[in-house]
Amino acid sequence: MFGTEGDFAPLLSLLDMQMNVNRQLLSLADEQRQVIIKNDVGKLDTLVRRQSAQLKQLAMLERKRLDATANLHISLNLQNRPLVLSDLISYAPPNQQLNIQVLLDEFASLLEKLKDANNSNKLLLQTNIELNELMLYLLTDNTDPLNNLYCEDGSKAQEGPAGPGLFDHQI
Repeated sequence: MFGTEGDFAPLLSLLDMQMNVNRQLLSLADEQRQVIIKNDVGKLDTLVRRQSAQLKQLAMLERKRLDATANLHISLNLQNRPLVLSDLISYAPPNQQLNIQVLLDEFASLLEKLKDANNSNKLLLQTNIELNELMLYLLTDNTDPLNNLYCEDGSKAQEGPAGPGLFDHQI
């Protein structure tokens, strides 16, 4: 029921490379979280560029993985059946079946961590954007003459606030 070891070697090698790239993406996501918290936009831009390069590499590896899977379909005479990583276990040589199962479990765990990290970063960025929009609104709100520091055209108001501003209130 299983193919030769040579049939699986290219695919397993590609999967290992994909795993490494995903680990690097997780590390970048962790770095991004710290940079977002510190509000360091320059460093965030650098990390996003590095992430983009990693994603391009991952896309290239995925194309190669699909080709390797197609070749495996042919060598195992499974052209009409869809084949995912968990299906490969039963067709693999006995000495590689455990390695494939471990790889499958690692992928599932790593991708879940990456998803959580990206969702966390997304929430942090959305919160940051909302706070920035609030600050801009407070600085430019024409309906509140006491706290309006700028005119509609962006120029500085002639007179300062008549009373204590929003940020000068004691709570």
